[in-house]
Amino acid sequence: MNWIRENKFLTGFIAVLVIGAGVLGYLLYTAYGDYSEVTDQYSQSAADLHQLQTRVPYPNQANLTKYRAQLDTLKEATNGLAASLKSMEIPIEDLSPSAFQDRLRDTVSAVISKAGQSGVKLPEKFYMDFDQYQTLPPAGAAAGPLGRQLAGLQLAMNYFLDDRVDSIASFKRYGLPQEPGGATHAGHTPGQGQGGFGGFGGQHNGPGSENGGNSGNSGLVDTVSFDVSFISSQPAFQRVLNDFAASSKQFFITRSLAVANSDPKPVSKVEAAAPGASPAPSQAAASGTDANRLHFLVGTEKIAVSMHIDMVNFNLPDKGARKP
Repeated sequence: MNWIRENKFLTGFIAVLVIGAGVLGYLLYTAYGDYSEVTDQYSQSAADLHQLQTRVPYPNQANLTKYRAQLDTLKEATNGLAASLKSMEIPIEDLSPSAFQDRLRDTVSAVISKAGQSGVKLPEKFYMDFDQYQTLPPAGAAAGPLGRQLAGLQLAMNYFLDDRVDSIASFKRYGLPQEPGGATHAGHTPGQGQGGFGGFGGQHNGPGSENGGNSGNSGLVDTVSFDVSFISSQPAFQRVLNDFAASSKQFFITRSLAVANSDPKPVSKVEAAAPGASPAPSQAAASGTDANRLHFLVGTEKIAVSMHIDMVNFNLPDKGARKP
């Protein structure tokens, strides 16, 4: 203490020096913090600038013009696709219940007549699974949608008849939401197999409901489903599949397919080597045997087919409200 009293000036100087060093240290610390923050901001800005400069396309007016041109092209392509899909569905007509009954009667008569000309056997009392409307008219709101469903089913039946399948074992449609009972109105439960052959049932999990059937107007796509079982040759079956896939009048989707050989038992070696078996082609030519009398062991069997098919309709927005 005596030294401080004796050296007051030096003591004050040291005190000021210590306080100044503390203030200077604080200033240096805060300046370094600000420097780090500014450095981070600069690095981020430099990275953003570099990303913009190296982006493809570079965001300038020329590339913006190109982008808008590409957007217009995409819109045109989207509108073209929408128009193409819209053309692949049967429109709903304004039908009265009695007009639908008349059209149903004419359609069934035309299908039965064409089946007779094509040699295709139909189920007994065939009425395209619209039996309830033989005597009772549908509800007014259901007449138009039923008319569209009838037109689609007639188109499908024409494929089977034109391709000359041997017989139609069963034909079941799913009811429409406009009908009483919805998808169960057609006389069977949605999702339950309606094939006419053993083991061809199973569940058809279509998009219209939990287990299959028809959907309402709840989205961009509606499905109207039907089940068909038939017997045909293999070439006729191939033609049927191709017709449904290539249809331009109605968009069809084969949702499920089951195929079984009419003769699942393989040809036995004894039968193939029997004395009555067909001779080799060279022997047949040498002996003058008629080629039409050749007996083929495989390839001539009939096949039993069950199909669950969706007729797809598109609820597309108007062109002005459509987004690419």
